[in-house]
Amino acid sequence: MNAEVNIDNLIDYKTEYSRVIKKAHITGDQMTGCCPFHEDRSSSFSVNLKTGMWHCFTEDIGGNYLDFYARMNGIDTKEAYKQILEQNGYSEEDQQEQERRAKCYSVAQYAFEKRLPEDWLKTDCRITTERDRKTKITYMKIPYMNEDGRELTFRKRYAHKDFRWKYGAGKTMCLYGLWKLHQIKQSGYVVLVEGESDSQSMWMMSISCLGVPGATMFRQDWVKHLQDLKVYIHQEQDHGGEVMIKKVITTLKDAGFMGDVYKFTCGNIPECKDPSDVYVKFGKDDGGQKIMSLIKNAEKVDLKEPEVIPEAVKGAPVNLRQPEGWIYSDKGISKISEKDYSPKMVCRTPIILTQRLKSLETGEEKMEVAFKRDGVWHKGIFPRSTIFTARGITILADMGCTVTSENAKLVVRFLSALESENIDVVQRADATSTFGWQPGKRFIPGREQGIALDIDPSQKGMAMAYCKNGEMEAWIRLMQKHRSRDKFRFILASSFAAPLLRILKQRIFFVYNWGGSKGGKTAALKAALSAWGDPERLMVNFNATQVGLERTASFFCDLPLGIDERQLAGRNQESLEKTIYMIASGTGKIRGSKCGGLQTTHQWRTVALATGEEPLSTETSQTGVSTRVLEIYGGPFDNEKEASEMHQQAADNCGWAGPEFIEKIVGISETSICEKYEEMLKYVGRIADGKSGSHVAGISAVALADAMIDTWFFSENPDQNEEKTDQNNLQIEKKLEIRDDSWKRAKQMAASILQEQMNTDVGDVNENALQFVVDWVLQNRMYFGEKAIGTCLGTFSESGNIAYIFPSALNQALSKAGYSARKTLKYMADKQLITAKQRADHKGKTYQVPKRFDGRVCKFIEFFIGRIAEKEDVMDCNEEDEVDNGPNEALPGADGFQQVSMNEALPFA
Repeated sequence: MNAEVNIDNLIDYKTEYSRVIKKAHITGDQMTGCCPFHEDRSSSFSVNLKTGMWHCFTEDIGGNYLDFYARMNGIDTKEAYKQILEQNGYSEEDQQEQERRAKCYSVAQYAFEKRLPEDWLKTDCRITTERDRKTKITYMKIPYMNEDGRELTFRKRYAHKDFRWKYGAGKTMCLYGLWKLHQIKQSGYVVLVEGESDSQSMWMMSISCLGVPGATMFRQDWVKHLQDLKVYIHQEQDHGGEVMIKKVITTLKDAGFMGDVYKFTCGNIPECKDPSDVYVKFGKDDGGQKIMSLIKNAEKVDLKEPEVIPEAVKGAPVNLRQPEGWIYSDKGISKISEKDYSPKMVCRTPIILTQRLKSLETGEEKMEVAFKRDGVWHKGIFPRSTIFTARGITILADMGCTVTSENAKLVVRFLSALESENIDVVQRADATSTFGWQPGKRFIPGREQGIALDIDPSQKGMAMAYCKNGEMEAWIRLMQKHRSRDKFRFILASSFAAPLLRILKQRIFFVYNWGGSKGGKTAALKAALSAWGDPERLMVNFNATQVGLERTASFFCDLPLGIDERQLAGRNQESLEKTIYMIASGTGKIRGSKCGGLQTTHQWRTVALATGEEPLSTETSQTGVSTRVLEIYGGPFDNEKEASEMHQQAADNCGWAGPEFIEKIVGISETSICEKYEEMLKYVGRIADGKSGSHVAGISAVALADAMIDTWFFSENPDQNEEKTDQNNLQIEKKLEIRDDSWKRAKQMAASILQEQMNTDVGDVNENALQFVVDWVLQNRMYFGEKAIGTCLGTFSESGNIAYIFPSALNQALSKAGYSARKTLKYMADKQLITAKQRADHKGKTYQVPKRFDGRVCKFIEFFIGRIAEKEDVMDCNEEDEVDNGPNEALPGADGFQQVSMNEALPFA
């Protein structure tokens, strides 16, 4: 069907619809009546007599007159269209013939329009009139020939400046007029113009000229034809001319052209924009003189002058060259039509590439994209697979960019061309998805130095929390008046210990402040976090998933992780301990990726600062929990008023001390920091005397951090003139120097915190589990033996020294109490408190022994409970130095423990 024939101009809708619509009523341009497609008594049919559009409200169908005619006659719309044209004396074949004639073009027409001799065009330029065998449309064939006159490719020209290149012309395309190159070289100069008609007009005016096929099509391999010639570039005064002059000059530079280059324009001649207009208006002689005058006064182009890329969009983060065939400006992105060289709008939002980002963790390269909307530049970082695919680029729509599924493919083409054209302008930068230490002694926040933070948009709020507010001096004054208290001092110093973990090769640990409310626990946490940024936004709480805390810990790498309100975790101690292990491990969960491989595993280093009203570890907690947690009981403030003031003022002056601490560390030898740490470690280990060994390293690290910040920030006369390391780290690193009074005070704090850890030691979980089993047996004595009341848990030996416990009963009791039954049984077996035998299949050991009970053979766990009682008696005697070695001493058992009767060991035996 030919869409160009407008049937609105052929048909009288009022007449045609009135023939078939019963009870027709016309009001203005609207007709109503009975629908002809069903039995209608309510006049449900309506039609617009101006457009022919109709609708039946009963059946909810409608369309234009073509649809109406097709439905009425039971034919398709293509046949309906044909019949309508025939009924109105309008043949579709005639219309097609008229269209063919309108598209036809010939050398004679072209010669008339351009005032060029037809015979000359045919003989000298070999232009011919051809006829398309399929469409029967005639066109003018313009051959592009090499220096020998051999045709390389050609371009078809139809009416209305409709051009078509030969299929595959891109590979063989060349400058137009190369067959005249010998004559051109004799003249010593050449004028570069755009297109064939300008070239032909210049030749008629006896001017040496070559034609560039299109404004953006000049290539480096064509420069060889211009060597030893003066080159004059004609610039038309439109966008195409601007694009061409920049393209030709840039290509000449890149190709290393050594000759002289000039530029001029015919736009200075009234009513003329190009050489063809000059030739048509003034003729061969006068036109030639005018153009030669322009050439004589042409402006010289300095190819050695550094390129200055003009600002295409106001306020753009970076100025980029316009890519071939495209233009971007404040109006958006446009593609230059190859037919008429006019810009066609692609996207209303200007989009540019600002930099390439190479991930320091994965090596993956991403692109930073910027676009302007509502007068403001917005930026985002995305994988190349997102930016350079039509399906992925639509993600910019969520940020406000006017990219749709319709224009996505063209936007991707533009960005690809933009990168190619500006490969030397779009700079590469390092990128990271985490804070903390980076290669080259760089640190985020405060010492980024060329590193971009590549994070998910959901993390931007957390990243923005690392900000500066107020003054450093005001922060020092606020903290100084509370550092006389060891608890506050320790919590504050812990936040500075986090970036030291990498240097000291110290593992992650928790500093957990717990106790009743109104003690200032959260206020002290805010004080510690305020060294790095806004404490209100940096804090998280225990009401979070493990995945969320994992991502947060990896994001805040080498920085303190503040977790408030332990009670929000609820009563699920197992889940809480799992979270502690996860954070303390420093490595996230291994996860599979969609493509079949593995996702990048998150890793981190941190000192976790947490608060709560209940302890983190209990008697059933695994030993690893207590070794990883430094528990500080009680409020860090003397009264509620001081804590309230810290709540209010912590965020007023924040974000200064942390980056300044890093700046000083960078200028110091890491070896000297480790030496000071070893010195503190020996002191704390000596006063620990073998107790709380797992906490010695953590306390030593915090004490070292306290001595450093006391020397640098809180001493009466800090060294304000200390030299800083430059950005390239060329200055020799200095040795860590700490004031004697700062070192002494840090030791005093360490001793105080260590003593608290030793006083609150909850013991080994295996010992606690063993004591639980003993207590459980004693408490449930009435449920042992054949005469047990209710549920039977087992029996005792005749001597009462051995308890035979049903395995299921003991396992259930241990699990219910929060202990690991398997781990406890293995520990008891290692201590020879239960019997362990090799399995019959030689696959490990079994802790069950057969014994006849209640007339049948049953399996029990054989628990030598008497050995526990004797061991405790011996320990008590040793403490009093009154161990009785008299004649009544019992013989030792096979396991080395003394055997005593149940009557002596247990009160109920």
